[in-house]
Amino acid sequence: MTISDDTIKKAVQRYHREYDRYLKLCARVAEICRVEVVEGNAIRAQVTARAKSPKNLEGKLRRFAAAGKKTMPDVDAVFEQIRDLAGVRIATYEQRHEEQVVQFVCRRFVDSSARPPVRERKDKNRENPANFYRATHIEVFLPPSDILGTYTNVNDVPCEVQVCSMMAHVWNEIEHDLGYKPSAGCLSEQERNFLVTLGNSVRAGDGTIASLFAETERRQKEQGGAFADVYDFVARVRGWFPGSDFGRHAGALFEALQPIRLVTPDGIRKVVDAPEPMTEVGLSAAKEFAAQLVSRGETRFAVEPNSSDLLLVLLLPKIAKHLIASSLDATSEGVTRVRWLAERFQEIAATEGKV
Repeated sequence: MTISDDTIKKAVQRYHREYDRYLKLCARVAEICRVEVVEGNAIRAQVTARAKSPKNLEGKLRRFAAAGKKTMPDVDAVFEQIRDLAGVRIATYEQRHEEQVVQFVCRRFVDSSARPPVRERKDKNRENPANFYRATHIEVFLPPSDILGTYTNVNDVPCEVQVCSMMAHVWNEIEHDLGYKPSAGCLSEQERNFLVTLGNSVRAGDGTIASLFAETERRQKEQGGAFADVYDFVARVRGWFPGSDFGRHAGALFEALQPIRLVTPDGIRKVVDAPEPMTEVGLSAAKEFAAQLVSRGETRFAVEPNSSDLLLVLLLPKIAKHLIASSLDATSEGVTRVRWLAERFQEIAATEGKV
């Protein structure tokens, strides 16, 4: 037997004892993904988390034992080979955001050696026209800077992050529930045909959702007035900076602008003294500010030219002091970053006699 009953029993007992670690880890990873990766970059997505239940772990081990395809001679081998006990899923509304989310996750978390984690892209339809599974899997660990306080006992625990579109998630989950569990029996020919039909509908649905949000952005640009939300903010300002990933850091910038009432495109245009398109002038200002930060040894945060920082650096000469005053009670890391950059800008301007 590749996995003995005794090993299964002891592995489940150990998991019962350590279950709270996995719950705590996946909750923390999900929080970071929701606040910093999704909301901070104005990406429409749903983030969910789960720690596999001890009962489900036992079921998985017994399926492995029955299949005889995996060898797990002891409890340590079980935990070395089963890496998805803690899991987080990020389901993006639009397929085009999948790769962006993957990149953000890989920058935010680390692997077991504190290096950038490795992604595994799965698109089974390329090899099997009847299989529409599509997702990117990333095994992550909290970076050393996050291993503080209550999280000191999860430094060696992996969490699997899955990234897919919401439409892909529908097919993935239905196929998993119907086809993965032996107790449900083998799928009939009709069931497999329906899954193929659903898979084709899901792929078409990704395109429909993209068209829907494109039309929403067009309508919001035309109607004018105050920004409805951060997505409206990105849609109506992004065109000023063609070629840039304006959504990056846009969530925090949008939040920081609310208290000082810069809530319309016209209001922002009155502060920014630059013609459209603004990419080049924004890049120039960003590079200059970044160089000043480096020369002063300021490294807590960096100016990122391929982001909404292009707008921030153009606003700072007029609103830095207002951003500082209005965000003193900020709790989010993103707004803290905006305030920090505004404070450094004010200090540099004061040194150069510009304020």
